[in-house]
Amino acid sequence: MQRLESLHKRFAVSHKSLFDSACTLNSFLDSTETYYDQLLKSCNVLAALKQIHSSLTTSGLITQNRHLGAQLIIKYTKYGEPNTSRSLFNNLQSDKPNSFLWNTMLRAYTNSGHFVETLELYYLMRRSGISSNNYTFPFVLKVCASKSLILNGKVVHADVIRTGFHSDIYVEAALVDMYAKCGQTDDGCKVFDEMSMRDLVSWTSMITAYEQAEKPKEALLLFQKMQQEGLLADSVTIVTVASAVGQLGDAMRAQEVHGYAICNAFLEDLCVGNSIVAMYSKCGNVEQSRMVFNQMQERDGISWNSMLSGYTQNGQASEALLLFDEMQDSGCKPNPVTALIMVSACAYLGSRQHGRKLHKFIINRNIKIDATLWNTLMDMYAKCGDLDTAECMFNDIHPSERDVSSWNVLISGYGMHGHGKKALELFTRMQDEGVEPNHITFTSILSACSHAGLIDEGRKCFADMTKLSVKPEAKHYACMVDMLGRAGHLYEAFDMIKQMPSPPNDSVWGALLLACRIHGNMELGEIAANSLFQLEPEHSGYYVLLSNIYAASNNWQEVGKLRQAMKYKGLKKPAAFSMIEYGKETYGFYTADQVNPYHKEVYEKVESMAIEMKMAGHVPDLSCVLHDVEEEDKEHMLNYHSEKLALAFGIMKIEPELAIQITKNLRVCNDCHSALKIISYIYGRKIIVRDVNRFHHFEGGTCSCKDYW
Repeated sequence: MQRLESLHKRFAVSHKSLFDSACTLNSFLDSTETYYDQLLKSCNVLAALKQIHSSLTTSGLITQNRHLGAQLIIKYTKYGEPNTSRSLFNNLQSDKPNSFLWNTMLRAYTNSGHFVETLELYYLMRRSGISSNNYTFPFVLKVCASKSLILNGKVVHADVIRTGFHSDIYVEAALVDMYAKCGQTDDGCKVFDEMSMRDLVSWTSMITAYEQAEKPKEALLLFQKMQQEGLLADSVTIVTVASAVGQLGDAMRAQEVHGYAICNAFLEDLCVGNSIVAMYSKCGNVEQSRMVFNQMQERDGISWNSMLSGYTQNGQASEALLLFDEMQDSGCKPNPVTALIMVSACAYLGSRQHGRKLHKFIINRNIKIDATLWNTLMDMYAKCGDLDTAECMFNDIHPSERDVSSWNVLISGYGMHGHGKKALELFTRMQDEGVEPNHITFTSILSACSHAGLIDEGRKCFADMTKLSVKPEAKHYACMVDMLGRAGHLYEAFDMIKQMPSPPNDSVWGALLLACRIHGNMELGEIAANSLFQLEPEHSGYYVLLSNIYAASNNWQEVGKLRQAMKYKGLKKPAAFSMIEYGKETYGFYTADQVNPYHKEVYEKVESMAIEMKMAGHVPDLSCVLHDVEEEDKEHMLNYHSEKLALAFGIMKIEPELAIQITKNLRVCNDCHSALKIISYIYGRKIIVRDVNRFHHFEGGTCSCKDYW
């Protein structure tokens, strides 16, 4: 026995001594089962494990003590030897079949990720007549949950009921988790409601199920019930609840969850901190999100990505670019998710310069460019006015590797640049190559038809949706209303809204209101606006559109009423803003901007341009000034629209052979559109303008939109 104790000490010291000790085990027939048990628990070398296995077989203990055999099965699978585990299991259970060995093999397969083998073994167990018990089901249900195998899960659930283990707390918890991860919230809720005892894991599983099924109200209601029953949430629960609040976009509840996390010291947990940052961003409170981010003691890549995403999603892409620089200075390495967010930020800004710089950064840092990132880069180039590069990137994808997103990006790019016929050709080619259009494809192609005035083609595409098993959604109806409305078919558009299978949302009514603004239809404009005031009472843009309809009809009394209503609600008209890149900087101009450091020389250039345009026969479109002022004042006001200020700056600073590219946050007005055409002719410049709806390419006195926008 002294020699055994000495062997055990040497075994614990090094792997080599473990191996040497295992080789001499056959000579120690007086060794105890306890000693072998300790030896197996300490073993972490495959070669030594095999020697122990050999010794146990020789001594006969492996068939006498099922726990030793079970340990070997678990160890072999852990060391990547599942076939050896299965062979051992087959030998052992052939002598003395029992549930314990079957459960051990199920556990070994499940814990090592061999999920297919787990299910195959479970069904073999059923056919072999081996009784399942409360140790069997959790392993099999875990596999069903991990792979969303709901049909298999329901078979196991039936077995649970048949064998009488439906009241076992661990089996119940596994069932709730399985239904939750398979997205079957109703079935999961039934099991949850019938549970004899609910622990925190069960509550969290059910809350998570609702959150992942995008049922945030149900998730938060269940969290409230959990608190009422006296259970204290843990960090996992809080992460899920924060995500549910983010889905709901409820700023008040966001503060409550944040307060709960502070009171219970959960903010020290990195995952909780990250979830609070993301939650505030999704609720539109980026300032609070940044405050939490700044207070975090520890940050990882997810922390930075959450904040970058928050800025981008809330229209503060410039802040995202600044934070991206901070991220690199901090030493945190950007990953593919970071790249996706930042490419989207550049696309939002329409900044070709930043986009190209970022693309080069991604290549130099060896960030993996998968299909999603490649498609996002394509989309960025299209939205930054570089459609040629987007086309080249599309053509660089091997035809067999183009997914539906690749086609969607280029179809959308053609649409926003006014190439409706090219978009339709690509749409046809896509189907010829065996790629099935999805709901995003139809949004892009209908939008392309709308911008190009291809009414008949748009109607056909909409009709084809049903044939291709794509159910029209609100966004598709919005595209159709926009297309018909732009073409002047306002009442047909209104009829389509009335025939929608579900209540129209703000996008649908917004498309009709914009069309009424373009064509001056007060009757339908009021109907659309009143619907929008109910759906989005805090959206100032809808008040402005209706006000513009009244102003165009010289109905200043109604204009005054709307302005008073906006003032009462604390709403402000969105300020027109245009950006232009020069050198390594981006310069911004507001309408009648006198803050910009270049405003004096820009104003002088604008006045000079106005004289040259008049000499060339340009007549200002005074109907674009929706204020009750004198004609002379209207003409003066038109001169200082933001895009004209940016254009004057571009003509002064950017080399004549280079295109002048401007991005505007609102729709280009009729007068500016006419002015940009004539300026492109007078100065011989190529001018690219991206407004809120589309691109305009001005050259030689014409525009790519053919005056249809």
